[in-house]
Amino acid sequence: MKKGIHLAILVCAISLLTVGCGNKDTSSGPVQGSNSASTVEIQVYYVDAQLTQLEKSTKEITFEDNSDKYSKTFAALQSKDQTELVSLWNKIDLLSTKFDQGKLTLDVHIPDEARLGAGGELLALDVLRETFFQFEEVHSIDLLVDGESSESLMGHVELDHPINRE
Repeated sequence: MKKGIHLAILVCAISLLTVGCGNKDTSSGPVQGSNSASTVEIQVYYVDAQLTQLEKSTKEITFEDNSDKYSKTFAALQSKDQTELVSLWNKIDLLSTKFDQGKLTLDVHIPDEARLGAGGELLALDVLRETFFQFEEVHSIDLLVDGESSESLMGHVELDHPINRE
């Protein structure tokens, strides 16, 4: 009789452990209220110290929705972890992001101290393209300067509206 009771207790204990383990939250991102954030690794592009070629770095971003994802990606463009890489977007302010049917619209403000020469401007546009076109849903980027469709980002290179994925 005692053997049967011990066996029943053992089965109950194993059942409770199994049910408890099955209910664990395994999400990798922080949970805030009913909204859960997503965390992804992205490729962020910079340039080398000689400003001659693009260099890629992996960053992790956490975001709530697509709009937040693109804002966080732009923020990642502005920061850098490695001293040998240069961020060409670090002094440029992101005013807004909008994503609609494959078109990402970025509205930026460029202070005078953030302006680059023709070569730097070309590299800055390449960095932007490479970084944002890694997202499959982004088919084009419309880059606005202070809310306007400018002919050029910094006065040297013609700016397409929108910039299409090649």
